[in-house]
Amino acid sequence: MKDLVSLIVPVYNSEKYLPRFLDSVLAQTWEPVELILCDDGSSDGSVEVIKSYMDRFEERGISVSLIASEHKGQASAINDALKLVKGEYLTWCDSDDYMFPECIEKKVLYLKDHPDIGMVRNDGLVYDGDNDTVIRSSTKEEDRKDQHIFDQLLWQTTYCYAGCYMVRMSLFDESYPDREIPLSPEGQNLQLLLPPASRTDCGFVPEVLHHYYQRKAGHSSQRRSYTQTLERINGFNDLFLRILPFCDVDQDKYKKVIEEIKKKNIEQLRYSMVMRVKKEMGES
Repeated sequence: MKDLVSLIVPVYNSEKYLPRFLDSVLAQTWEPVELILCDDGSSDGSVEVIKSYMDRFEERGISVSLIASEHKGQASAINDALKLVKGEYLTWCDSDDYMFPECIEKKVLYLKDHPDIGMVRNDGLVYDGDNDTVIRSSTKEEDRKDQHIFDQLLWQTTYCYAGCYMVRMSLFDESYPDREIPLSPEGQNLQLLLPPASRTDCGFVPEVLHHYYQRKAGHSSQRRSYTQTLERINGFNDLFLRILPFCDVDQDKYKKVIEEIKKKNIEQLRYSMVMRVKKEMGES
């Protein structure tokens, strides 16, 4: 649908944080918006919180779809949501995010003004969700420009926070014709971004329009053992190889790049473990 923005949001045990996020959706200045919430088997009151907002969304003119399923993981929840997307533009958020009122509008207007660019991102702030304090900007100086970001995303040298990106749905469907990302326990933002990013430059809106909340109990913030970290490196390697066929790149070349990434990450892991042992033994 022309000018419609589809906002998809996986939800899992987010009762405490959902009101802040849903209020920020209600405050968006862009119309029209469809909100697709996919509850991944929450055991708290997340679904009840969402239902309590339905009348307010209807009054605001925001279409809402709520998919409630058993717990299957975020990737499965995203795939369920993608099947319902009707919009011209696609964006996604975590259920504890906060969007500034012009978060959606600024990105839509950028894409409308730049028809040759298929995706856009904005500046944001990363918060300590346990203390509600700013940790850092989501961007580095080199991020703050229009550029081709496929390699940076693959090497994970640039940010890929949910809530900061918007993709033309035509480009997304070119990347994933069946609207199915590979099932994986992690890496969903990279799965959504890498295939489109292989086909287009990414624009940049130089404004803080989004807050991303990081918590010690969160999956990405956990301190892992050597074995756990090695398993995660291998998991991302396998995931990249599964995403690669959906990317418009030289497949043989990037299979070698993915192997280089794995090798570098393992070398960094071994170095960090050596330094940790030395520190614990009191060596310099």
